[in-house]
Amino acid sequence: MSTASIRYILLFLFIAFAVNAQLIVVLGQSNVCVTKSDGIFEEICWVSKADTSIRDGESTTYYKSKALAKGFYRNNERVGRWRFYNLNSILEYEYDFDTSSLIRLSGKSDQELEIQSPCLFKGSPIIPYLFLVNRLGYPQQAINKDIEGRVVLALKVNSKGEVYGFYIAKKLHPVIDHAVFNAAKEIPITWEFIASTIQGVPVNSEYQIAIEFTLE
Repeated sequence: MSTASIRYILLFLFIAFAVNAQLIVVLGQSNVCVTKSDGIFEEICWVSKADTSIRDGESTTYYKSKALAKGFYRNNERVGRWRFYNLNSILEYEYDFDTSSLIRLSGKSDQELEIQSPCLFKGSPIIPYLFLVNRLGYPQQAINKDIEGRVVLALKVNSKGEVYGFYIAKKLHPVIDHAVFNAAKEIPITWEFIASTIQGVPVNSEYQIAIEFTLE
């Protein structure tokens, strides 16, 4: 048997590719690399071979081929430093899940963060925005009246990073305001936030999501 044939057989024994190219399995390891998609976001991550619902290793989430989040999981828990990006692939912030601390925030110096830090969604800011947009339609009454503009939804977040209420901080028209309010009722209870801080102390605050309604 030729050396080339032996190399080919060894390669085949150690690497197996799923038929649909969605799953890459490296034999001899306890984890496998998979691609997960919910129709909106795509995540490439390492998971437990015994249970692919358990993330364990590097993970990157994409939206339209643009990275939104990069970091690591250990037994389905985010660990270490994670980086979260906006739609322009610009870093929004870096967060350390081991120490529960904000490492870096775009446009803010370390000194400014020590004095005060804003409330942040634990993930890319595009996630809560798209969650609402994908549940909203343009009310026909608003279309008929050529109503355009911005609505701002404010989520009330306590010092533990938990949402305990919401309201329309900037109104546009009752029909549109009502639609946004109803969409907000579907916000998952599993969402986590980083509470705002003043002098390093977590405080109650708000997380605002601005939605533009534009007629074309």
